[in-house]
Amino acid sequence: MKGQSMLSLIVSFAVWATGSLSVYAQSQRYPTNAEIQQIIREFQQRASSPPFSRECCGGTERDTRTPVQRQPLESFVKAWSQVDPSVAPFLGWWANNDSQIGIYPSNVRGRACVIHVSPRPSYKFSVGSISSGKISLSGDLTGRVLLNQRNMSGNTFLLVAYVGSDNTARAAPGSDIYTYPELPQAPTKLPLSKANPQENSRMIREFNATGCTVFLPQR
Repeated sequence: MKGQSMLSLIVSFAVWATGSLSVYAQSQRYPTNAEIQQIIREFQQRASSPPFSRECCGGTERDTRTPVQRQPLESFVKAWSQVDPSVAPFLGWWANNDSQIGIYPSNVRGRACVIHVSPRPSYKFSVGSISSGKISLSGDLTGRVLLNQRNMSGNTFLLVAYVGSDNTARAAPGSDIYTYPELPQAPTKLPLSKANPQENSRMIREFNATGCTVFLPQR
């Protein structure tokens, strides 16, 4: 799952097209605080129940990364937590069976930069504002809210909450839940960065223009 090759991403497109693709075509209304609390309760209930049927991600998974694999991101998160503790828990390159999300720090406090990669391959870029432990996205991902949760095993999960066409807020297991974060890479180094040069160039320009960074904070 981690570090998916281009081939595996393309193969998984058929699944993604009926799952997470529909997520990003839904209402631009943000979930209310009450809806977000309900999504969190549903996740925690599922995380304490028997394993979810798909490989990833339902909430019961244990973190199988070794300390060596976790160390680069942990150091990055620790450094940014001293400058902007609101963004630190979200940082990383997150994955599930269908797609990936990279969350980067910004030179502007209280802001996060988000890149969503789908198996088409396709990029969506967003600048998010952080408030009350959640990231509200804008731009291509308007209406989506990112939540950071832990399960009983201590594994960290990223939930993408949104409002569907039925006006119901949700973060569906599998397609809208991510885990096993790695150190986020520069956009120019992403595995699919050469797949669609025009789209990628636009995303890189937006990334740089909005103060996003892949570097440690300057003291």
